[in-house]
Amino acid sequence: MGMLIFAVFMVVLLVVSPIVSSIVMFFRTRALRADVEALRERVRLLEGARIAQSAPPLAPLASGAPVASSAPVAPGAPGAPVAPREPVAARAPHAAEPEPAPESLESRIGGRWLLNIGIAAIVIGVAYFEKLAIDNNWVGETARVIQGGVLGAILVYAGGRFARAGYNAYGQMIIGGGVAVMYVSTYAAFNYYRLIDRPAAFLLLVAITALGAFLADRHNSQGLAIFAVGGGFATPFLLPGNTDAQLALFTYDAILIAGTVFLAGRRDWPFLHLVSYLATVLTVAAWADRFYDASKYLRTELFLTLFCAMFAGIAVRCRRSGHPPAQVAALLLWTAPVAYYLASVIVLGPHPVALLVWLICVMLVGGVLSVRSGPRAGFAVWIAVAMPVLGWTQTYTGPTWLTPGLATIAGVYVIALAAQLQIITGGDRMRSARPVEIAWLHLNGLLMFGAAYFLLEDTHLALTGPLAAVFAAWHGVLAAALLQRYRDHALHFAALAFSLLSIAVALQFDGPAVTVGWAVEGAAIVALGLHERRDWLRAAGALLFTVAVVRTLELLASVEPANHVVLLNPRAASALVVITLSYLLAWLHRRHPDAAGRDLTGFDQTGIMRAPVAVAVLVAQLVSVVFLTSEIRAFFGVRGNALTRQMAISVTWAAYATALILVGLYRRYAPIRYFGIGLFGITILKVFFGDLAQLDQIYRVLSVMGLGVLLLLTSYVYQRMRATLLGTNSGGDGPPPAS
Repeated sequence: MGMLIFAVFMVVLLVVSPIVSSIVMFFRTRALRADVEALRERVRLLEGARIAQSAPPLAPLASGAPVASSAPVAPGAPGAPVAPREPVAARAPHAAEPEPAPESLESRIGGRWLLNIGIAAIVIGVAYFEKLAIDNNWVGETARVIQGGVLGAILVYAGGRFARAGYNAYGQMIIGGGVAVMYVSTYAAFNYYRLIDRPAAFLLLVAITALGAFLADRHNSQGLAIFAVGGGFATPFLLPGNTDAQLALFTYDAILIAGTVFLAGRRDWPFLHLVSYLATVLTVAAWADRFYDASKYLRTELFLTLFCAMFAGIAVRCRRSGHPPAQVAALLLWTAPVAYYLASVIVLGPHPVALLVWLICVMLVGGVLSVRSGPRAGFAVWIAVAMPVLGWTQTYTGPTWLTPGLATIAGVYVIALAAQLQIITGGDRMRSARPVEIAWLHLNGLLMFGAAYFLLEDTHLALTGPLAAVFAAWHGVLAAALLQRYRDHALHFAALAFSLLSIAVALQFDGPAVTVGWAVEGAAIVALGLHERRDWLRAAGALLFTVAVVRTLELLASVEPANHVVLLNPRAASALVVITLSYLLAWLHRRHPDAAGRDLTGFDQTGIMRAPVAVAVLVAQLVSVVFLTSEIRAFFGVRGNALTRQMAISVTWAAYATALILVGLYRRYAPIRYFGIGLFGITILKVFFGDLAQLDQIYRVLSVMGLGVLLLLTSYVYQRMRATLLGTNSGGDGPPPAS
């Protein structure tokens, strides 16, 4: 284990530090190159301006014209001659400053690689010398440790002398090697020789870390600072033990993070924060792997919260900096809240009440963050809270968890709603709701009700319908309160109220009552969308109304119950409501030309079909035909006369088709006529391929003769009314006259 820790330490020294230093040098070189280019451009502009001022303007002279002497002019007056300038020595054209030549491979090998390898060789040599000294008993244990410490001090001193002499990189690497030798000596003194106890070894390693940080600050060396910070976090691992010292370990790490913040802010070294962040993650993971159990969840969660708050503050600070490395560091540090969230869910998962309290606290932070940073941040935090809440309601059910679960759901909903209202009322009254606001507003109400439903489903299912209705009424009140000043947001609260109301109807009722409720609600939403000129509201209402129409057709096509009363039954009532609402929607669209003028068929304003009106009218006809067919089937089904039933259906269809054609001609409205002609076609197919094969004697004759009479009557009336109302040479049909 000790050799493994030592190997990791050497990897950090020899691999990680040069990589980080190279990254820092890349950003620094790019910044310096940009500064040089800006200075060159500025000098060029200044030289051009000076040359332009030194050249006297030349006035054009007429060929052969004598130059007239001008009258004397007072000095300083307009037109006075300019005093002669002192002769300026001829200047060479401005030479561009040479760019710093890129470092050659030879320079990198001779100046850097050999230096790094040499320092590594010294450190490894010291380590193996200690090993040989142990194996051969050359010197005593105390002398071995002392000589290692003395060698490290000598290297630190020599490196400082080289740095002051101008060899900064050379001196800094030697200083780093000296600090590494000190670490190795202290590690050996505790782990191999037991010359010092753990507190003394810990204090020595902390002192070496402080020395490394001081030298890094003194010599302005970010590489030394990275090495010192890494050594500070590695100190607890260099002194392994079998006892759990979580409080001391995590407190020590928090102090190291604070010290790193001070040093990085003093010298503008943002990459130090990444070293402390990664080291903290590794420390927490290593400790948890050995010592964590469920009884330590509270202290662990408190320290996780502290670490997350510190790194989030550092990320905010780096983000405000215009330095490119600081932006990169901020981007990586923003993974700290994500890591904290995942770790907290894992730690608090087996503790249901603690998890709920933590989720409320996180939602409070999200509410504050949304007000300060915008709805995107709040919505992201809300999603992170809502998903565990929904999972919790699926895991913990029963009367025991009802109170804490409902309290948490209410708390999350209220905090999110308060943040949303603050964002809405704090902005421009005329602005439209942004997509993220719309999603958050609707999901907050729907998902929180869903969580409450899961909790109440097993023990209080009867309360879920009234709860949805109360929740819908509450959002209706919010919509009314915001309607005058924040109309767009108010309409979304109203849409949420309608959604919850449809859920309440489905939970509280069944069968035709649900169909009627959804049809009425869908028509009301369409009417509101027309009034407010909101296409998304009209689409939502049309979708809900379509669902009600489909349910109505399914009810009419189902087998009637034994107590069925013709025309006086719930199915008939729901069908009549849907038919009435369809005509009402057609009338409302007819009253609003902006909505009715949108033609989905490609015809112009005087064409055959205006889509919304036509669709509503045709829906009414379809439901009417199915309704009449269902009632005829039920009436004759009770009496057991199938032959009479088929004849009645055929005659009813033909009569209804005739009526539609006549009305379409009179109103000059083609969709109804087309529907009537199509229904006639279906009736003809039914009579010739169905009725003739099944009906006997008089029923067959009556069915065919009735159809023929209606066809002749319709054809005659069609020709006469078309000639009278539309004109014999009319090439098309106009829109229906105004009601």
